[in-house]
Amino acid sequence: MTAGEKTRALTEWALFTSLAVIVGLAGIYFPPFYLPAAVCFPVPFILLVVRLDSRYGLAGLTVAGLLIAAAVPVKMAALVLVLQDGLLGMLYGLLFKNRVPSGRIISAGIAVSVVLAFSSAGLIYGATGANPFILDQESRQLAGQWLHTGRLSGGTNGVPAELSGFSGENIVTLFETLLPGQFVVTSAATGAVVFFIGRMALRRYDFYIPPAASFTGIYLPWYSIWGLIFGLGLILAGDFFSLQPAAKTGMNILFVLFYVYLVLGFSVAAYFFLKVRLARPLKVFLLFTAFVYFPFSVAILLFLGAIDPLVNFRRFPVVKE
Repeated sequence: MTAGEKTRALTEWALFTSLAVIVGLAGIYFPPFYLPAAVCFPVPFILLVVRLDSRYGLAGLTVAGLLIAAAVPVKMAALVLVLQDGLLGMLYGLLFKNRVPSGRIISAGIAVSVVLAFSSAGLIYGATGANPFILDQESRQLAGQWLHTGRLSGGTNGVPAELSGFSGENIVTLFETLLPGQFVVTSAATGAVVFFIGRMALRRYDFYIPPAASFTGIYLPWYSIWGLIFGLGLILAGDFFSLQPAAKTGMNILFVLFYVYLVLGFSVAAYFFLKVRLARPLKVFLLFTAFVYFPFSVAILLFLGAIDPLVNFRRFPVVKE
């Protein structure tokens, strides 16, 4: 590497590292911006790894983490940001640089994002003793007040009588029970968003990126149905043998599968919506009807998502396992 190339590399390293520090501090000091900051924080490290190499990316992540930790009162926030989002950027950078197919990149990114999120939760619990999956008394009170305000403002109008009588305490308990599942869904969504933002950033630098997988081509293998069976089995076993951990685990599995099947069902519906030749006014009418009867549409999408791994509606070639 010539002197000019070294100067350019150091300049880019300083620029991207500074950008990461600014984004990280904005997310920590301004809570409403934390979610945008979480999906933007990995991008500078993706660019560092791709444009330079992993050594620059790791050095930038280390320096950014130290600077953020020095500027915030809660050091754990900086550590979680580096562990959960910074390492995800490093992974995406390595995968993009090695030109791994886009489908495998996003699958690996989502999986690692979930693992890093739970690792961060474990780190918080080990360092502070605070369990991220248990609501403290203050959080319970805030949730109860929010539900009470919703009822007073007519937020439960139109809700069936048997559900409107469901106590606020039971709703808060259900919310707490499903916290691990919400954690999985949120971290997976974050990993997917980071993938697309990283792609857009790399395109601006004219870096070759493998074609993105088509949304209408999303599919699950037939044996994924065992996830649904396992979740239902845990709930039944938990209720029958009074095993609360088993029942809670099953409920969280079904909660995650709800979003998985919803996305898969939407992929199936979009495939046929685009493939079947219908008059444009008829397609507009179908979309309008689906929007008007939204709960029914969601039920149809869930049905398509749950059945497609077994039926293979789109007749994709079966990959021998």
